[in-house]
Amino acid sequence: MKNNFEKNLEKARINLYNVLAILIVIIPEYFAELIYSIEASQHKRILPNEGDAWQKETELILSKMNIYELRLMAKRLCIHGYSNENRNSLIRRINKKSKKRIKWKSLKIGNISKTL
Repeated sequence: MKNNFEKNLEKARINLYNVLAILIVIIPEYFAELIYSIEASQHKRILPNEGDAWQKETELILSKMNIYELRLMAKRLCIHGYSNENRNSLIRRINKKSKKRIKWKSLKIGNISKTL
């Protein structure tokens, strides 16, 4: 009698675990997949290609670079202490330095053309 009762108890426990697994794991996973598919179907637009601004604006160009490329750029611009900086501060310093170099070069070219 006890043996039969234990078997029934074990079957009931397994069935309870199956129901809990369905309620806790499978149903939320199904809803998440359903919500994702609905959201993905509403956003069928593809991102536009990079325009001229991505090739002209230094901030946009720098935002595409990884940290290694940014450090190489900082080295070429002779920025000291670039290896200790994070990505955002390095982008700010490179942008600032490149603007100064552009101003300096344009002033120098302007002075040369005036003397000619």
